[in-house]
Amino acid sequence: MRFSQGVTGLLVGAGLMLAVVGCGSTEKYDVTISYVLEPTQSLPQGLTTVAVIDSEVKTDGTEDTDRIQKWSKISADMIEQMIDEAAKKHGSPLTVAKRRETSKIMAEKDMVAAGLVSGNQAQAAAQLLNVQALITSDLNIRTEVKASKKTSYQMSHLYGYGGWRRGGGGGGTTSEELDAIARNITLQPKYAMVDLSGQAILDYAPKPFRKLDSKKPSGFYGRSSGEADLDPVDHYIGELVEQGTREFVSMFVPCEVEYSYELRSSRNEDSASGILALRADDYDSAKQFFRSALANDPKDHRSAFCLGVTSELTGDWDAALKYYRQAAAMPGLDDDEVRMYVAAKDRVTEHKDRIRKSN
Repeated sequence: MRFSQGVTGLLVGAGLMLAVVGCGSTEKYDVTISYVLEPTQSLPQGLTTVAVIDSEVKTDGTEDTDRIQKWSKISADMIEQMIDEAAKKHGSPLTVAKRRETSKIMAEKDMVAAGLVSGNQAQAAAQLLNVQALITSDLNIRTEVKASKKTSYQMSHLYGYGGWRRGGGGGGTTSEELDAIARNITLQPKYAMVDLSGQAILDYAPKPFRKLDSKKPSGFYGRSSGEADLDPVDHYIGELVEQGTREFVSMFVPCEVEYSYELRSSRNEDSASGILALRADDYDSAKQFFRSALANDPKDHRSAFCLGVTSELTGDWDAALKYYRQAAAMPGLDDDEVRMYVAAKDRVTEHKDRIRKSN
């Protein structure tokens, strides 16, 4: 069979398009996992009321003063709200002094968060606020933005002026390097509950919480992506601050925690069917589809991770940990996937024996 130059160019260009785009389809689904964590330790006898002091917030210099002040107050508000929720929903005996009143008293006495963990200051503040302990926090927020180059393909010559039996020029593609943008947000929190002598009752300084937001140029007829294409930074800072705050509060009162994931199927048909089953809350079918996809390709890390999430949704945390470990150990992962899989593995390792089984 003979093809003209134009048709040949058309086929070559179409082949390139398939190679770039891929021949399979994927499905996506946003999932939120929630459960109640039991506290890790009992509070000292006689400790019934605490006061929450506005957070100290440090940044890398790119955050404005208003934003720093805002997150200082939001973090303290979150702690107060979570302690209240533990009392109302889970019967926790701990109460919290209302921050509107405590802030007013602190301002009148010219007391600030800095220095309150030292003995005399802590004792004076606690007695003034009529509480047995103070909660302070230190939030270190760092935002890093990086640009990189990505190849964008343009198919404008694909349909050229060649045609069936006419010759006269074939199809073709051109490419150019365009900017991709990525923003890495890191929160390093430190929380403390101190008694009247300024001694720590609880200290919590976890590993940094990270969130990556990235945008790539489109594959065809693309344009460069800039910082304006990224989601608002406060959206991600808020997510990280809440995550760190809930982890801390769960150390001393029952606390509900939430973790959200965007699940993506592999290009395996069963993997995509598993995502569709998840959308319908059909967890048994979803597990069967993901297992089938994984049996077909033992390196299908997306299906392994989806199996971990589905196992959590059905309360099987041992199985979830197994699949998260499996996904994290697979080759060929990009940085985002490594970060997500390892974080899920570490979270379940730490939490699974503390999860309230009735929820």
